[in-house]
Amino acid sequence: MIKNKKFIHQLLWLLAGILPWGFGGFLVHTAEAMAVGTLAYWGMGLLVPFLFFLFQRKGYGCEWGALRAAVHLPLWISFIILQMVIFWSYLPMADKAFKESPIPISLAFFIVLTLFAVAAIMLDYLLPSLYEKLSEKGACRKVWLGAAYFSGLIPGFAILSFLGLYYANGMRLDPFTASFFLLEVFSFVFYGKIILGMMTFGIYLFLALSGTKGRRITVCAFSGIFWLMLLYIPMVISLHLPQASWQVYMDPSYLPMIPFVSDLWLTGIAIWGGKKVTEWIFR
Repeated sequence: MIKNKKFIHQLLWLLAGILPWGFGGFLVHTAEAMAVGTLAYWGMGLLVPFLFFLFQRKGYGCEWGALRAAVHLPLWISFIILQMVIFWSYLPMADKAFKESPIPISLAFFIVLTLFAVAAIMLDYLLPSLYEKLSEKGACRKVWLGAAYFSGLIPGFAILSFLGLYYANGMRLDPFTASFFLLEVFSFVFYGKIILGMMTFGIYLFLALSGTKGRRITVCAFSGIFWLMLLYIPMVISLHLPQASWQVYMDPSYLPMIPFVSDLWLTGIAIWGGKKVTEWIFR
């Protein structure tokens, strides 16, 4: 892929629509310019590839159609969360370095922005290719991993990014405030995961499954119900356990929130259960 000239041309055009905003804001280097530039970089990084992939009808990668656009949305949002944490940690240091030596730090900032954009675009091509190859090993595996991707990528990145920030420098806050903030983040992530899960079962799963519309709707409905049950059952168990010191590290409520791993077993069991119930209903 890297040696393909058509891919390189697409990559350069996409980067031209994404990079100038963030880099320009950093060069102007006022608070307003950096804020607007960063938001524009994130927004264009989301929209430019998404719209290109969605409406591309010929050229390199067009055989994957809108699949790349669907892959790009959660991927870039996950990257935004990671960048947010990195900027939070290192932007004050970068600002100080810029005032002392603007050229090297500007070049480093440009490289960071470029690496994120290039990584996202390359994954936009690699993941659909991998997704199609999974169909050769069975449609069930493809549907399962696709559901885990769409429901769990953003929450997983959010948890790992903020945990990393917390343990790296305490978020540059006092311990109590940092812990409280982390709990608030996890609360938002939990409810965000529920929304993403319901969207995954309502949209992705319906489109990914084969069969009549009635069967697909039934599978989606029961899969979503089972997924919610699996998400909440460990928390209910945790509430009824006697308080003990081991729960700080091994509480059952952590099981549905373990980044990426929890999404595999949550979606796998939920889809399996949804299919079994559907088979029983339509037998």
